[in-house]
Amino acid sequence: MKYLRCDNCGHPNPLKSEYLTFCDICSKKLQPTFADWRAQHPLTSFSEYVRMVGITIESKEPNAIGTWLKRVFQPANKGKLILFFSVFFVLLAVTGSLFGKKAVISFFYSKVPSSYLYSSWHTATIGRQALEISSPVKLWIHDQPLETEMAKTIEYAKSYSNEEEGGLRITVNMHSYQPNVSNTLEDAMAASHLSLQMKETATDITCKSVPVLISGVPGVLEEGNYMYKGALRLSFSNLIMIKGSNRWQILINYRDDDQIGQQVAQRILKSVKIK
Repeated sequence: MKYLRCDNCGHPNPLKSEYLTFCDICSKKLQPTFADWRAQHPLTSFSEYVRMVGITIESKEPNAIGTWLKRVFQPANKGKLILFFSVFFVLLAVTGSLFGKKAVISFFYSKVPSSYLYSSWHTATIGRQALEISSPVKLWIHDQPLETEMAKTIEYAKSYSNEEEGGLRITVNMHSYQPNVSNTLEDAMAASHLSLQMKETATDITCKSVPVLISGVPGVLEEGNYMYKGALRLSFSNLIMIKGSNRWQILINYRDDDQIGQQVAQRILKSVKIK
């Protein structure tokens, strides 16, 4: 079969008759029609016109995948299809639970980018009992409601953390306790340990602590790691400082296999000052 392609829309019109004049799709006049051709080539037959002017459209081979899908989704195969997808989704759920959990958590808890070591850092002085700290990400106020019993002992509370994480979690907590409430490093460490242990996401915790002195204020730096959601080991640095009724805590989390994260955490801790 030969065709005459429309110059306007490109549709190939079958050359079945010598009276074909307009396109079947857009109705525009075709060029050249048999009449136009014969005016320039007297005594030519329609078959010669078809041979000289017409084009051949190559037929495409059937798409193998399309043919297979058409055959698979035939009504006769409905039962087999349901069984196949049932088994497939069960296996997907099982393998996702066993092997995909770590991959998913690792994706959302990425490593700290190396650019943090070279980019400009934010330095902020925050809280009523002013604390100065520098970090590669901006810290925002994230105050959380205190538990009823804790609220009775605290006169002032403020909490800051970062929003753009990039594998790094920074939390700064500041508390001023009532004058009659005990506020020692031992109390602060015990409360910190209890908070970590009560998290269902943290297991297999290891930790070591060393005394520190920040701007003349005594404190303790705890460093260690734990298993996060049973899939990914995270490192943490927990700096606690006490002065009178005031308590400061800086908690930094990052992946345990992240060397850049460790360097960034150490630099953040070195920047801390009590005003």
